[in-house]
Parts: sequence; structure tokens; C-alpha cells
Amino acid sequence: MRRVRHPERSSTLRDAAAFSLVELLVAMTIGLAVLAGALSAIVQARNAYAALESTARLQESGRYALGLIEADVRMSGHLGLIAHASLVGNLRGPLTDPDGGEVPLAGCSNSWATDLVRPLTGWDHTLGRWPLDAACRPNGGWRGGTDVLVVRRASADRIAQSAASLRSFAGQVLLATTRNSGQVFVADALGTFPPGFDAPDPPDAPPLADTRRLLVHAYYISSGSSESGSLPSLRRKRLVSGPAVQDEEILPGVEDLQVQFGVDTDADLAVDRYVNADELAEADRVVSARIWLRVRSGDRDAGWDDRTRYRYANQDQQVPVAERAFRRVVVSKTVQLRNAGLQ
Repeated sequence: MRRVRHPERSSTLRDAAAFSLVELLVAMTIGLAVLAGALSAIVQARNAYAALESTARLQESGRYALGLIEADVRMSGHLGLIAHASLVGNLRGPLTDPDGGEVPLAGCSNSWATDLVRPLTGWDHTLGRWPLDAACRPNGGWRGGTDVLVVRRASADRIAQSAASLRSFAGQVLLATTRNSGQVFVADALGTFPPGFDAPDPPDAPPLADTRRLLVHAYYISSGSSESGSLPSLRRKRLVSGPAVQDEEILPGVEDLQVQFGVDTDADLAVDRYVNADELAEADRVVSARIWLRVRSGDRDAGWDDRTRYRYANQDQQVPVAERAFRRVVVSKTVQLRNAGLQ
């Protein structure tokens, strides 16, 4: 049987095959272009997301550290039942037990806990050196160009006026007060009160005496941290049981602390001027504090070049070229002192 050829059909198939190849090449070119654009958009979106996530983490960390300092600063100057530190009998003196025997303080000078005249103070970075004595040396090295903030106050929690309650605080530095006097002392294992400060609470009447823990904190920036010797951190020296001064890390990644003090010069409890620590006189009434923290990431970002000129407090600087690949945020807070009117 003879097969009949169909010329028109063969020609059409050849034309269709040739056209499909060109179409495929064009489609591939367009597809690659679209794919390249999509990949570029994905990479940019991923980088933007990573940058936002990093900034959000830095903001969160900075707010946490700032909140901790804020709560401490706000209560500075709280001294139990007395209104002014001048009523403390052993003001700026050595630590003693309830009977008056001297007790050494490990980690700092013995009067570090009793220097209550200025409950909120510090040192400005322009001093150029670590401000505390050799016994109070910083852990990991103080980071130059940063301030030091010192807070002294009584704790918010009150100790019951009984020997049984006091025994559980043996070795801790406490502040006992009446309406017209105060005494800093180190609690013993017997629960002994200093003479004149042992009055129990009368029923249905305000207390005649009050005993609380004495809190002393010195906030500073260390050159290293628990995460890396090259990553700065916010640290503080803290009065603990012993008595002793303990150095503890609060947050790695904080590379700057700056503080200015709001001074009231006309006794209306409003700030008349802000001064740096080196401009603060002992007689000045401090009613608020401005606090700045600069937090940086722990990892470098190859696409980031930090050329920001950081201007706050009396700080005016750009970061060194070698550190520009780290992302940074600055958080700040103005804190009103709750006990400013009692000074």
C-alpha cells in the first residue's frame, strides 16, 4: 500500500519546531532576568529584615539596661525614716557592728558604704582615669571616655523590727533609722540592733524605728565582657553580704554610659540646669538625671559602615574605622528623683 505524503503538514511541523526553539530561548532569557530580579529583591529584603531585627534587639537590650538603672536612680536618697543623710551617726565613717566594733569592707574603702551625703553622684569621663580607689578596681578594665554613676539608697523592702528577722541578714550592711537619727551597721548572727534603734512597731501607729538593707551601686562600662574580650559591657560594683563589694556584669554590648545631673538652684524642685559630674558641687540639690547608653551589636555587618557622629551629654565623637561595621543604637532617659524634696 502506497503512503501518501502531505507536504503542507510537513512544512507546518518544521515551521512550528523552529519557532518553538526561538520562543524557548526568549523565554529562558526573560525567565533568567525575572529570576535575577527576584533573587536580588529577596537578598535585599533579607538584609533589611536582618538589619531591622538587629536594631530591634539592640533597642530591647538598651531599654532593659536603662530600665534597671532608672529604677535604682529614681529611689536614690531614700534613707528610711530620716529625711537627710546628715542625721546618720557614722556618716562617711568606717563600717561597724551593732556594738560599734569596726568591720572591714572587702573590695573597696571602708567608708564607701557610709558616704551618703550625695546619694546620686559619679565621675565624668573627662577625668581620664578610673575614679575609685585601687581596692575598687574595675573588672575587665574601665573603658575610657565613659562616665561612672554611683547610687546610694535604702532598699524598698523593710526588715521587721525583731531579732528573729534580723538574724537572716547577718553579714549584710543595713541602715537603721528613727525619726531623728540613723546608723549604718553590719548585722550579726544574733540579730542585734544598734542601741536606740530596736523599738518594735506599735499597734495601729507609724513605726518608731525602721531597718532596711543599704544599697550602693557603681555603674560603669568595662572594656570586655563575658562574651568576648573585645565586646564592652555594662557592669556595676554592688554592696553584698560579707560585707564586700561584688563586681557583676549587667549587659554585654553596652559601649558607652553618659550622665548629667539636673540641679535645682531655687528650691522649687524643678531643674534649673544640667551639669556633668565634674561640675556637681556637694551642696547642689539634684532632682533629676539624664542617662544615655550606647549599645552595639556583637557581630560585624559587612554591608554596614557607621559614620554617625554621636553627640549627646558632653560626648561628641565618631567611632574608629575598625569599629564601623558594628550596628549601634543610643537610648536615653530623664529620671525624676522621688526623694529629691527630702534632701
